[in-house]
Amino acid sequence: MAGLNNSGGGIPSLNIPSSGASIGGGGGTSNKDLMAEARESLSGNWGMAVLGNLLYTMLLNSIGFFAVAACIFVVSISAASGGETVSAYNSVYFFAYLFMFLISGAAVVGFYGFYLEIAQEDEVRLEQLFIGFRRFWKSFGVYFFYMLFYMLWYMLLIIPGIIALFRYAMAFFIIADDEDCGPLEAITRSKEMMKGNKWKFFCLNCRFIGWGLLASFFTLGIGYLWLVPYMQTSMAKFYEDVK
Repeated sequence: MAGLNNSGGGIPSLNIPSSGASIGGGGGTSNKDLMAEARESLSGNWGMAVLGNLLYTMLLNSIGFFAVAACIFVVSISAASGGETVSAYNSVYFFAYLFMFLISGAAVVGFYGFYLEIAQEDEVRLEQLFIGFRRFWKSFGVYFFYMLFYMLWYMLLIIPGIIALFRYAMAFFIIADDEDCGPLEAITRSKEMMKGNKWKFFCLNCRFIGWGLLASFFTLGIGYLWLVPYMQTSMAKFYEDVK
């Protein structure tokens, strides 16, 4: 199946470099420098970066709220009319979940595209958050294949599933960056970009664990308004480095 075959077959590898070895497949900039570049790009753009994160969070939460409200409303009407409340709830829940699945790709591509624009030091526009909806079917397609390949690897073992998440992680940036790219092409290009770079990307993610703990316990989660833009811009710098 496309996107699942390794060059040597078998379980995917993180491609951990030996001591002193360079990371292959592009990506010559260190994670420390990528994070420094992210802070530089965010300088003067923190307000927009935080606002974009807040709007994205509010959008997803509002959709979830309306889905829950719809379930409660339908169940209440069904109970009042003597109908079967469980089947009514299940039906509404199914359609709410289906709707969330359909728009998730567009939402994620827009989110990635917004911070990619910051990383590329272009004019920062909130409308970039909705770029995924302008490329709706491509965004849905890349999200679908991303989840499909992840689940297929995850059914083998947990570790290959986690590695698959890193292998295809650049696909959303690719769709946001290249309007002519198709879903499977984005998956394939991400796979090529991440050859020799999965361990580096894993280490980049690990660098934010401490910040995440601080944001959770010392700011009651409010710090994530600033941490998430920092993380996403760093990931966008990583994409720019390996593409």
